Amino acid sequence: MNGVPDKTLPKVVAVVLNWNGLDDTVRCVESLAAIDYSELGVIVVDNGSRVFERGRVTKAFAQAVIIENDKNLGYCGGNNVAIDAALEAGADWIWILNNDVVVEEGALGAMLDCVDHSPRVAAVGGKVFYADRPGVLWMTWGRITWLQSLIDIVGQDCVDGPAYDGKRAVAWLPGCSLMMRADALREIGGFDDNFFAYHEDVDWAARARRHGWELWYTSAARVDHRVHSSSGGESDYGGFRKYLSARNSILYARRHGNAFQIILMGVSILVTLPFQYGRRMLTGEASGVTMKVRGWLDALAGRPIPLEFLGLREKTRITP
Repeated sequence: MNGVPDKTLPKVVAVVLNWNGLDDTVRCVESLAAIDYSELGVIVVDNGSRVFERGRVTKAFAQAVIIENDKNLGYCGGNNVAIDAALEAGADWIWILNNDVVVEEGALGAMLDCVDHSPRVAAVGGKVFYADRPGVLWMTWGRITWLQSLIDIVGQDCVDGPAYDGKRAVAWLPGCSLMMRADALREIGGFDDNFFAYHEDVDWAARARRHGWELWYTSAARVDHRVHSSSGGESDYGGFRKYLSARNSILYARRHGNAFQIILMGVSILVTLPFQYGRRMLTGEASGVTMKVRGWLDALAGRPIPLEFLGLREKTRITP
């Protein structure tokens, strides 16, 4: 850690979840090591990767705490393990980061400044840029649309500009860079393990708002994101990402939607599905639509996630 510990500062613990992406994880941890904040700790959780080298992490951040899970617990379960450890260690704020994120200078300070708006700020996030497209946003904050995809990502693929500047309360924030208040986590819990991955951040935000907490966005907190690097890349339309997003939209609707919203989403799915399939047939991506349909149907039937079929559980693990 940089600087001399100052116990008057809030204690922040950054959490980085690794699953078969150690190069990305090291880059993320190195960006955290460059932050000049004496009360910053780091927890790296390996989520049952095929190979994991502890030494590469500690070389990047010597004081990092490393937790190794024996199997993939998903985004939710893996991060929850670290959240519990950070709370036990007395963290005031827990900063969840995707391992394919690199933190820009000033991001932590900007988020800590933003929490002064209200003692009911449950979480803070900021601008997320494409790592390979300088100045282009992946997203800022999100809305709930109750249409086929459930959500709308504000600012996606837009050049950064004044429309995305400032601070504001928002509906939900992306889990790739999400600083969460310890008191809020103690009150409402961490991520719901039933989601495994995808839309768990949307669900957590809804639960927080229901308990009177707020979620705030600040444009001064900036990170660069190698989007979907652990799930085939941004251009990959198929695979577990489509399955889980579809499945978890149903879980979210059952938990948070009223009758009108649920009907709206159902009608939207039925109306758009033939057009989606036809469009993706032309590009050779129809399997992605098939995965979405299976996700919707499995959620409606209450079936468990087929983790091995989706390639989300490793059968063997190599320890260097």
